[in-house]
Amino acid sequence: MKRIIGLTAALAMPLTAAPAAAQMLGNPVYVPVGMGTGVNIAGDFGLGLNDASLKTTYFGGRATLALPFFYVTAGVGSVKPSEDLVGAAEREMTYGGNIGFKLLNLPLLPVKVAAQAGAGYLKSGDYKQLDIPVAIALGLSFPMVPVKPWIAPRLHVRHASDTGLSDTEVKFGASAGINATFGLFGVHAAVDYIKFSGSGTSPLVFGAGASVGLSVPGL
Repeated sequence: MKRIIGLTAALAMPLTAAPAAAQMLGNPVYVPVGMGTGVNIAGDFGLGLNDASLKTTYFGGRATLALPFFYVTAGVGSVKPSEDLVGAAEREMTYGGNIGFKLLNLPLLPVKVAAQAGAGYLKSGDYKQLDIPVAIALGLSFPMVPVKPWIAPRLHVRHASDTGLSDTEVKFGASAGINATFGLFGVHAAVDYIKFSGSGTSPLVFGAGASVGLSVPGL
């Protein structure tokens, strides 16, 4: 992974542009628009679409507990950059979670609004990276329509450190996608973008996956 960091830093600023884009490296920042109360368990696949993302592949899972007015998510995954871009590449673990508050979630209104903040963490040797996305999510959820589109512009804080050096950047990011539910089962897809300094250093990531929803007695 240190080869990854060195290559990406050469493309952009030292320490601040490690591989992939989002909170869980290699996977978009997702928003559970249209999810009712209960537990949702999701499996995710992510793919870096450009050289700035290092064309990573991501596999992971998330669990979300949704209550009437807020939700919490925890996830874990593994990410690997393309060997064509960085030579020998190793798969690394990444961890993350978020909490969101449903600001507008009335059943008769199709527009849903939520505020969401999260954190993602990766460690490789002496290198450590912490990503903190803070987003406002806007979604559409019509009764009897299984497909629910959403968009989530955000501020993205990235803190990186390696062998005594550290740096922090605050950048603009955004993710957009669709959630579709069919009874207990669902599918999802999204794209994710962060604007880093310099030409050709802004990662673009695609993600997709499937999920199952479980009701919780009493909710």
